[in-house]
Amino acid sequence: MQKMIVSTPLLVFAVALLFAAAFMAVPAKADSPHFVSGPTCTLSTTTGLTCTGKVAGLGTVPDSVDLSDTKTTANWVCKNKGGNVAPGQPTVSNNQVGPPGSITVKGGNIIFSATLPPPPAPNPSVDCPNGNWTVSLTSLTFSGVVVNFFKGGALEASLTVGDFQ
Repeated sequence: MQKMIVSTPLLVFAVALLFAAAFMAVPAKADSPHFVSGPTCTLSTTTGLTCTGKVAGLGTVPDSVDLSDTKTTANWVCKNKGGNVAPGQPTVSNNQVGPPGSITVKGGNIIFSATLPPPPAPNPSVDCPNGNWTVSLTSLTFSGVVVNFFKGGALEASLTVGDFQ
């Protein structure tokens, strides 16, 4: 029967290697995301809500950003060629998500710009007295707006922006 002899330095090295592997750093999702400046948001019945700002503390550099909300309320009116108005019906869209915005990395901060567009206009032939009328958006409200940061399609962080009308 052979006896296996393990040298003390080799044993110490193996234990240290296992110990180090157990405590290796794992990449962190959003360490403590926060706004460095902004957000600054502009509301328009033509383009919707556009927000810009600078954030830090995301942990990783995102590759995509968007705005989303919990409720969008759009009030439309029908106008005839003489300028007379027939009240339209409000359009409500829940959980609206805007298209991807832009991201720039500068000095460890993320500078972003993203837009949440108004919902599609109603069809004048269906929602107005007749098809000769036009539809105009008179007011737009976005509630529960957040800016979302993604890495490889996975949500990394969301920061609350607020309500706008």
